Amino acid sequence: MAEFVKLSPDTLQALREGNPMMMSYNVEFAEVTGGTFWKAYTPGQVAGTEEFYVEPTAEGIAAMYKDLMQVYPPIDLYNEKLRSLAKELGPVWMRVSGTWATKTYYDFDGTTNGKVPEGYLNVLTKEQWIGVLDFVKAVGAKLIVSVANCPGLHSADEPWNPSEAEKLFGLSKEYGVPINAAEFANEPNMMEDTGFPAGYTPADYRRDQDLFFKWLDENYPECIKVGPSTTGGDSVTFGRSGGVEQMVSECCGCDDLMAGTTEPLDVFSYHYYNGVSERLASVMPSGHWQASEANGEEYLATAPHLRPHLCPLPG
Repeated sequence: MAEFVKLSPDTLQALREGNPMMMSYNVEFAEVTGGTFWKAYTPGQVAGTEEFYVEPTAEGIAAMYKDLMQVYPPIDLYNEKLRSLAKELGPVWMRVSGTWATKTYYDFDGTTNGKVPEGYLNVLTKEQWIGVLDFVKAVGAKLIVSVANCPGLHSADEPWNPSEAEKLFGLSKEYGVPINAAEFANEPNMMEDTGFPAGYTPADYRRDQDLFFKWLDENYPECIKVGPSTTGGDSVTFGRSGGVEQMVSECCGCDDLMAGTTEPLDVFSYHYYNGVSERLASVMPSGHWQASEANGEEYLATAPHLRPHLCPLPG
C-alpha cells in the first residue's frame, strides 16, 4: 500500500547551502571552431542492440581516433533555444577548453585564410571567439579557458611564449568580456597526446606553466590561476583498475606536473572519470561498469578511494 508524506516547507531546516555555480559546464574548443570529437552513438548502440567495438592497439590513442572520432561543424552559439536553456541553469562557469585548445591557432586578423599553420591542428576566427563572448554575456556566465601550447608555438626545448595567449586575452578584454580564470592546458598528464611539442617532458610543463601564470599576474592579475586540470593523481583509475596510461603513449602523474613550480595556483582542478564509456569498453574493459552497477557500493566508493592520491598545491 502506498504511503504519503506531507511536507511543510516553512518548517524545514536547511542542512547545507550549495554553490549556485554548481551546474557549470565545458564547451569544447572543437565545438567552437568545428573539428574532431567523439563519434555520435547510433540508435542501435543507444538501444544496446549494436556493439561499439574498437580494436585495441599499442600505437597510442591517436591510432584509435579514426574509429572513435568524427568531424563536426562549429556549433551555433547564437541559437536562441540553446541560449535560453543555458541561461536557466543560473550563474555558471563556462569553460572553453579541451585537448583541441592546446593546438589551436587564433587567426583573429584572417591572415591564414582558413589554412592551418604548421604545428597547429585548427584555427579559431575572430568571429567564432566573439560568438563565445556574446554567449557568455547572454547567459551571465564567467569564462575560463586554456591556451595554445603546441609545436606551432614553440619546441620542447624552447620556453613557452605568450604571443597566442595575448590574442585571446586581449580581444576578450577589449570586447568587454574578460577571461575570469585560466588553466595552462587541458589534461597535461598525457604529454604529447595532449598536443604538446615532441619530446615534451613534465619538467618542460612545469617551466611553461610558471611562465604562463607569471605572465597572467603581470598582465591580467584579476584572472584566477587554475590547474593542473589533469586526471587526478598518480594513482587515478578508471573504475576498478587501469588508468589513462593504457590509452596514451606517455603519461605522468599530478605530482610530476606540480612539484617544484614557483607560481602558486589559486584553485586546484582535476578531472575525474569513474569509468569509461561504452565506446571504450572493448579498449579498457577493466575500467567499464555495467549500468546495473552504477548505484552499487563499489562504484560509489571509487571517488573517495582516490582522494588521498590527489597532489597538494605548490608552495
